[in-house]
Amino acid sequence: MKILICAPVIPYPTADGLRLRIFNLCRELAQRHEVHLFCLSRMAPSLEQESALAEAGLGLTVALKPFLSPEDKITAYLKRLAQGVPPELILSWENTIYKSLKDLQHEQRFDVALGEHLFMGRFLLAADCPKILVEHNIEGDLTKALVRHERIPRRWFKMIGAVWIAHYEKKVLRRVQGATAVTVNDAARLKALAPKLPVSVVENGVDCDEYAEMSAAPKGPGDSLLFVGLMSYPANIDAVRWFADEIFPLVSDRHPGTVFSVVGKDPTPEILSLDNGTTVRVLGYVDDIHPWHRANSIMVAPLRSGGGSRLKILEAFAAGTPVISTSKGAEGLEVEDGRHLLIADSPQDFAWAVTRLSEDDELYQKLRVSARALVEEKYDWPVLAAKLEAAITEVAGAGIGAGTDGIKTG
Repeated sequence: MKILICAPVIPYPTADGLRLRIFNLCRELAQRHEVHLFCLSRMAPSLEQESALAEAGLGLTVALKPFLSPEDKITAYLKRLAQGVPPELILSWENTIYKSLKDLQHEQRFDVALGEHLFMGRFLLAADCPKILVEHNIEGDLTKALVRHERIPRRWFKMIGAVWIAHYEKKVLRRVQGATAVTVNDAARLKALAPKLPVSVVENGVDCDEYAEMSAAPKGPGDSLLFVGLMSYPANIDAVRWFADEIFPLVSDRHPGTVFSVVGKDPTPEILSLDNGTTVRVLGYVDDIHPWHRANSIMVAPLRSGGGSRLKILEAFAAGTPVISTSKGAEGLEVEDGRHLLIADSPQDFAWAVTRLSEDDELYQKLRVSARALVEEKYDWPVLAAKLEAAITEVAGAGIGAGTDGIKTG
């Protein structure tokens, strides 16, 4: 098959979960199919990006942001708003994107097109072949959940936007021929939004081979805790803040030498202020996460909001770093408390879980072994690519087209 992947970013380097997922699944698909990436970018791809994608067997077309006058930008925004597109999903240079996509389709005839994220939904609708929307989260639900952390009156304004996104998401889902979700719960929500739509579950994953040597290396309990995540993302900000303010003091009372390290790009001033230079370290973006898994004994995922499933937890499982998570943090993963990780939802329970894992070598090693076996069986990229391939084959085989019913695509 000839498969078109429409993505909001160039998926290399794999510096975040979105890029990591797109790159690895596309690389796997390219072993059996012709896969072409259509990506948005504000600058031309680097030689490193072009080389990495070519080596992975992927074609690449990049829609570049042109220079636009202030008047052109305002006109573009007003046009999309009038068409019902939520402000958060509007780009001022969409005419260029549609033209690039039209030119690409004229050159190549694709059997199926995938749109990564709701952001790419209306561009996906312009494809002249069966279409699949890849939902990394249920965006309407996620936006509503994040709004709860805002203060009044900002919360009221944000809630209007959340309702708008949810309505728009429903319209897009009803104009595509298939969708994928990253969890069973998300798939059920998609079916509720579009009952006739074929929906498949293709979870987030991890490259087990990449972490094989690390998972096999000796490692034991200790007093070093690690959090990994994009630190401009509201759910991660809330998680780190909650852990630092309410959980870490309880841990430090029992183990005064414990160090909490936060790794992830774009830390906000609020998060940077937590760094005290000794027991709490905010490290920002790192080129390689592997040394931090080697240096830290426990991964913590104290998330209280957000959606999808947690790549950070799967990476820790593959690396042999035991995990303590809230129920929300582990949502969407086929895990068992006490077998693959420890789950705790209150500050006291979370701090006690850290203490248990810091002092019990038998439990520590049990979690390492069971979690690694789980990702090898269910979350390795080749396993997940086979599920995505089946979903693509089903939709492409149906060969049905689609209208755009109320959503303008140019």
